[in-house]
Amino acid sequence: MEENYSWIYLLIFLIIPLARIIPRILRRGRFNENIPARSEPPRGNSFRESSTSDNFEESAKREQFSTKNWPKEKIVLGLLMTDISKFEEIQKRANLSTGNLDTILQDLEKRGLMRPVEKSGPFGKSIQLRITEKGAAEFRRL
Repeated sequence: MEENYSWIYLLIFLIIPLARIIPRILRRGRFNENIPARSEPPRGNSFRESSTSDNFEESAKREQFSTKNWPKEKIVLGLLMTDISKFEEIQKRANLSTGNLDTILQDLEKRGLMRPVEKSGPFGKSIQLRITEKGAAEFRRL
């Protein structure tokens, strides 16, 4: 008569997940204080009281680096300088419509500030957008 050892497989496949779940449950319930928890650095109070002159300087710095008043071409060139090369990513980050971004990119390509590069990958061909040296100089000038 053959003995059935299929319970061994069940035991092996249950021990691995249970070995990860049981310590979490014990830590959450604080049943065993010897089980180490994740060590997190203590959080200090990051807020500090400051005078009104400090607040004014901080708001002036934020306004100086705000892209709110930048032309759309400068925003697109800036994104291209940060190695964002996909149309969809530029569209999402610049908050532009498809048609608007398409016209901006066509204008930049005509002026020689940007060039499309065709790459072939495992999922087929893709077009990446690259800024030229002339485009980088134009971004700094704007």
